[in-house]
Amino acid sequence: MIATLRTLAAALLVTVFFAPSVRADVLSVEISERHAIEDGRRFGDMGAYEEIVGRITFGIDPADPRNQVIVNLDRAPRNAQGLVEATGDLRILTPADSQRGNGVALVDIANRGRLSALGFNRGGSGTYGDGFLMHEGYTVVWVGWEFDVPADREIRLEVPSVDGAPVGGLGFAAVRDTTSWIKYDSGAPVSAEHALSFGSSQSGRFLRTFLYLGFNSDTAGRQVFDGMLPHIAGSSRLNLNEPGAAPIALGMFDSTSFPFADAALLDPVTGVVDGTLGNDRSRQNQPRIFYTNTGVEYWGGGRVATLVHSTPDGAKDLALQDNVRFYFLAGTQHGPGAFPPPPPGNRQEMGNPTDYWWNMRALLTSLKAWVVDGVAPPPSRHPRFADGNLVPPREIAFPAIPDVRSPSDRDAGGRSANRWLSGAADTGTPLPMFVPQVDADGNETSGIRHPEVAVPLATYTGWNFTNPDNGDPNTLVSLAGSYIPFPATRAQRERTRDPRRSIEERYDSRQDFLTRIESAGQELIGERYLLEADLPAILERAGQHWDLLVGGN
Repeated sequence: MIATLRTLAAALLVTVFFAPSVRADVLSVEISERHAIEDGRRFGDMGAYEEIVGRITFGIDPADPRNQVIVNLDRAPRNAQGLVEATGDLRILTPADSQRGNGVALVDIANRGRLSALGFNRGGSGTYGDGFLMHEGYTVVWVGWEFDVPADREIRLEVPSVDGAPVGGLGFAAVRDTTSWIKYDSGAPVSAEHALSFGSSQSGRFLRTFLYLGFNSDTAGRQVFDGMLPHIAGSSRLNLNEPGAAPIALGMFDSTSFPFADAALLDPVTGVVDGTLGNDRSRQNQPRIFYTNTGVEYWGGGRVATLVHSTPDGAKDLALQDNVRFYFLAGTQHGPGAFPPPPPGNRQEMGNPTDYWWNMRALLTSLKAWVVDGVAPPPSRHPRFADGNLVPPREIAFPAIPDVRSPSDRDAGGRSANRWLSGAADTGTPLPMFVPQVDADGNETSGIRHPEVAVPLATYTGWNFTNPDNGDPNTLVSLAGSYIPFPATRAQRERTRDPRRSIEERYDSRQDFLTRIESAGQELIGERYLLEADLPAILERAGQHWDLLVGGN
């Protein structure tokens, strides 16, 4: 098999696929490499997987109404056919046997040139871990969309410039047209009946902007993505489609502007009515959407996740659209921290190690079932004003843990400008801030509670203050949460005056703790927030956690 694929790779080295579309959105695709991954490793019923690597060139028509949202496209250099060209890196993982697979392309929006969706593959060894995505039969696709990615990273896009500024909005067209090519063009090297997209953090904000600007309709008016999972983006969008854009930047408070929610709503600040899915560009061809967020997106960085499921003033809950679900991953930080947790470093507390990817696997499975089979997904789970678990920071009931600062004095920062709303002079207007309420241990009470959050050995937060040796102790560390273990014994609790019950006061033994973890896991499995096959790994980690804090008793 490997020898055959290598021969095929040589034959295809300069092969060019031409899109038959008269609009010529995809001009050519050059495959430079095609090989079996991990020496022909088999992934259950899906068999071996192959990797296809190449370059894809787009021809974008400035006269097409669906392209005119791209800033400076009309001024960009054109080829002989009057099209603006851009060329991106292309990488595809697909079953070596084209008759296998689940018929779904998962388009991973690379984060600063890095592959994000491989986070669904947990444990194991090698690049692909336990191979979850492969065992499930996905064709996984990456295409360059970002012009400022360093040359040493895998996925980037080359675009023309106007007055020295890259035409960054071509990145949206690149993702749109690659996905449409795979779904609708028989000349593509892979095909899929359905397309999902996943974007994490920066690339989650890409997806929110992609929707807002109307790119989920291709230039033939067809639906691009059938399902979408914008992860840890809060209510923010991405600074990409404007002169001087720097999407790779790590700056805070630079991309959260009205509209925040999907529905068309009245903005009390500017008097404008708009919505992510509620404008003339985006109303057509809406995908089914799962928004997923951690505590970080409620507490820091101007992401203000509340505003996705509340009115723009943060006054009341919204009823989400029928095609939208929102899931809050309680007790987690932006990206899971290392386990065992290392020393705090530049933070006041250790990083939050809660591994939410186990829940994400279940949610991706439900999104696919919703798109492919019409199976209704599990209900949204997030804090709500009506439930009393969404409060301003000053009302957070965080316990007085010795030497741990409460975040009750935080604010959300100010709005950024939205160039698509002319005359909306709201830049700098304070954003409303509401956060998930906590219990007596400081753990969040709403959302999807991972078994180790529901049956805790520690306090897990979505915020962490800066170590005074490394900066201002009144500032939050970007994207970080906290891990604050419970006292192991009653004597330790009384000596330190910690208000939280000790581990020995909560659990009779290690086995008692693990039994409760298993019960919490089974509850999540019944609600479809966890896959049954993933519970053993959670139990193993919980046992390691107990041993870390208590020992083997």
